[in-house]
Amino acid sequence: MNAVHLPAFNGPPQPESHDPSHVSPWKVFGVVRRHWLAVMAVFLVIGLPACIGIAMMTPYYDSSASLIVGTHQAQFRDLQATQTSLDVDTVAINTEVGILKSPATAITVAERLKLVDDPYFRKLTDAVPLKARVMDWVQTKFSSPPVKKPLTPAERLQVARDILSNHVTILNDGRSYIITITARTNRPDLSQAIANTYADVFLDFKRHMKIAATWRANGLLDEQIVPLRERLRKAEQAAEEYREQNGLISAQIEHSGSPNAQGGSITVADQQLVETNAELIRAQADLDQKRARASQMRENGGAASTTEALSSPIVQQLQAQEAQLNAQAASLASTAGDANPALIAARAGAAHIHQQIGLAIGRISGSSGKDLQSAQSRVDALRNEVAKLENRVARENQANVTLKQLESEANAARAVYQDYLGRFAQTSTEATLQEPEAELISKAETPLGVSGPPRTQYMAIAVLFAALASVGTALALDRARQGMRGPAEMDSVPGLFTLGLLPTFTGGLLTLYRMPGASVYVEMVESIRTILSFGQSRFRAKTIVVTSPGPDEGKTTFALSLAGNTGRSGKRALVIDCDTRGPSAMEVLGQVRRRTPANSRLPAVKSTSVVSDQELARDVLPGVDVLTIAGWKSPSDRMVSPSVIQLILTELSPHYDMIVLDTPPILAFPDAAVLSHETDGVVIIAKWGVTTPASMKDAMRQMQTYDARVLGGVLTQAPMRGPDGVSSNPIQIYQHYGLLAS
Repeated sequence: MNAVHLPAFNGPPQPESHDPSHVSPWKVFGVVRRHWLAVMAVFLVIGLPACIGIAMMTPYYDSSASLIVGTHQAQFRDLQATQTSLDVDTVAINTEVGILKSPATAITVAERLKLVDDPYFRKLTDAVPLKARVMDWVQTKFSSPPVKKPLTPAERLQVARDILSNHVTILNDGRSYIITITARTNRPDLSQAIANTYADVFLDFKRHMKIAATWRANGLLDEQIVPLRERLRKAEQAAEEYREQNGLISAQIEHSGSPNAQGGSITVADQQLVETNAELIRAQADLDQKRARASQMRENGGAASTTEALSSPIVQQLQAQEAQLNAQAASLASTAGDANPALIAARAGAAHIHQQIGLAIGRISGSSGKDLQSAQSRVDALRNEVAKLENRVARENQANVTLKQLESEANAARAVYQDYLGRFAQTSTEATLQEPEAELISKAETPLGVSGPPRTQYMAIAVLFAALASVGTALALDRARQGMRGPAEMDSVPGLFTLGLLPTFTGGLLTLYRMPGASVYVEMVESIRTILSFGQSRFRAKTIVVTSPGPDEGKTTFALSLAGNTGRSGKRALVIDCDTRGPSAMEVLGQVRRRTPANSRLPAVKSTSVVSDQELARDVLPGVDVLTIAGWKSPSDRMVSPSVIQLILTELSPHYDMIVLDTPPILAFPDAAVLSHETDGVVIIAKWGVTTPASMKDAMRQMQTYDARVLGGVLTQAPMRGPDGVSSNPIQIYQHYGLLAS
């Protein structure tokens, strides 16, 4: 009987599946529940050692000292000055932090505190890192053990420096000029000492740096002073020698080399010229006076009325005597006669005095001419002297130009020399008064209690991390198993309807179907057979092709199980093993293929060469026969011809209630799609947790290529128990009715 072909109806369109890489938050708890053993194992492996290690952590003590950088201290000599404002920037602060973090600072602190001999640092120094221990063990196992050399004092100091750097934190918040130095050790006194010593070393370094800079500047000034002093000496010596060579001898004492108001000193020639000019002026005036007196005498014809004669003391004395005698003579003349001796004597005396006055005036007149001649000679001599001095001054003025240049060079050298001397004196004074441009604003104090570690927070973090790691492990395990694990995932494949689920079972298929009691597996197969026998018309089928996307997904077991359930219901079923490349139906049953016996109840088929080679195994399961047709093809064929299947189905269909064709995987061979046109439809088998939705989509695409009718899909080998099992409700219901799990 030919199979009745129904329209290829694959059920209502199904929505596309969700991205398998996405895990819904609502499904996380389900994933954790399915993998609870792995979750607990990871949680204990990570969380328990972490909590134990945290509980055993050594307590530590923190102590902090604070510095403010960029403070410029006022000079000690300026008592009115105060601390200037801060003028440092981020780069400068980072530089100060770098100085504090430098190995040189750490070594200085280690030397001051003698940390090499400190028990805490000695313990850390002698400790061997895990990596070094592993390398030593490897070398010991595979080569000669390494020769360990004791550390030298310098190497121990370097180790202490490195350990100290790891125990000190130096921070600046970037919004202030304050640098905080925090030391962390297992002893409060040691933490305090390290923090304060770091601050002291930094301040000493800054102070010594300024002192060193001052002394360097002082040394440079001292080096420059000697050549400057020699330069000044040579310049002054050159000016003095030039002055002596040109006779430019100063006429006045210069005080500290200060020039006069005209910008230079007065020479001897200048002084002589000034004095000679003054003397010449006086001589000229005297000459003019004497010349006027001589002219007056000549005009008066004598010297009696001249002022010089009248002002002469001798003349005036004689004139007084003459007047006295004349007065006496006049008095006697009035009382006595001319013959009076007294009168005669008075008159004779007056005449004699008058004669003396004439002689005196004559002498005065004679000396006036001589004085005029002498004054003229003196004026002439002074004029000659002035002319000589003027020539000399002119020559000296010409030489003075060069002298002024030499003196300017000497003055410049003197100014530079004095400036360097002043700077040298200043730096020498300030070298011992330098203060660092930083200040300690708070010293480190001894901690009153343990600073850490925060065991509670660490344990909470460890527990949280362990929980996240365990959940991540569950998600990773769940993601690693990309196969479908529920009807919803199979229904998400477009055009595919889930006919049912089949759990795993223990023991062989023969034992399962021949034992007297029912099992969950048999009952769930029965629910699928019921759909195919009594379901909607689109699911009903008598001749069914069973295939799977890939190998070892349970298609042969399902084909035999479907036929076995048909036989348990008192009907006859036939399984045709159409996998000509590797027939396995009889191997699944654990039996060897046997030829159909002569007294077989199989009705005669048409006599052809194909039929003569057929093989039939009877009652492999109650009411189930298995036909293996691996030999029903020519050596050049790899697939059973549809005409052969049509012939077999036509001949055998009246004798069986259900015929199941076991075909090769559809993604490898097109047998199932080709043979589906000779049957009522195809059932695609998927293995729980192995077959991926992508494989099912490819299988459906292959079926659509051949226009095959797909009845639905079956998910096999689903776990019976545990969090990763099938939906527990059907199993619980079956167990409620006393059905065996397997």
